[in-house]
Amino acid sequence: MNNEKMGRFISELRKSHQMTQRELAAKLNVTDKAVSKWERGLSCPDISLLTPISDIFGITASELLNGEKNGSDAANVEASIDDVLQYADKAVKSKTDSIQNIYAIVFSISLLLGVIVCTICDIAIAGAFTWSLIPISSIVFTWLSFFPVAKYGRKGIVGSLIALSLLIVPFLYVLNILMSVGALLLPIGIRMSVISIAYLWVVFALFKTLKSRKLIASAVSLLLAAPVCLLINFTLSKILAGPLLDIWDVLAFSIIAVAAVVLFIMDFTARKNET
Repeated sequence: MNNEKMGRFISELRKSHQMTQRELAAKLNVTDKAVSKWERGLSCPDISLLTPISDIFGITASELLNGEKNGSDAANVEASIDDVLQYADKAVKSKTDSIQNIYAIVFSISLLLGVIVCTICDIAIAGAFTWSLIPISSIVFTWLSFFPVAKYGRKGIVGSLIALSLLIVPFLYVLNILMSVGALLLPIGIRMSVISIAYLWVVFALFKTLKSRKLIASAVSLLLAAPVCLLINFTLSKILAGPLLDIWDVLAFSIIAVAAVVLFIMDFTARKNET
């Protein structure tokens, strides 16, 4: 399917029917700018508009997609079905890309507004950059880490994980300088970050491997959270000389175990129903 060819075809049909772009747009409940883009090959009509456009000009959807009038033999019918399926595929992908672009823009603008608000408040109160550098650096870290997911959805998860893995230590180092909280932030933060990011990579690998068994992947991820929490507690107890476990840890582990068992049962029931 060629957008430019289809656009020229729409333009020829519109002119042969003595219609303006505005008149065609009114019949289709779209803007005349949309029609102009179609005719210039810059975009293509939504799949829901194929039938209305075809009806207006007295052609088939296949002819509209091909950008020319066809015969009516079996080969053309088969090609018509193939064209429609390809067009539907392309339309869905285009819509998904548009939605992801909107998410990315909203995400970026929201964080940018946060930076602007922090900057204005800090300068208005202190006359210089002071405390605002802490939230600004956090916002920048957040944007760099999660923009791939905002822009590409699931395809951006690997990019976000890589960004987190590479940026977390420099980010903690910057925070340590800005906050001046002593010698504990870096040793604690780096250890916790390494453990947490390693866990995220393992969870990602689980879901990647068990694509058709998401319930099992979720259950195993929950069960793995227990030793991860124990490892974090052990690390903290070594640094801060605190207890390894308390009542809240026991409660959390119990909830995790129950949730994992429920997920295993749900997966077993689902697979049993399939057979």
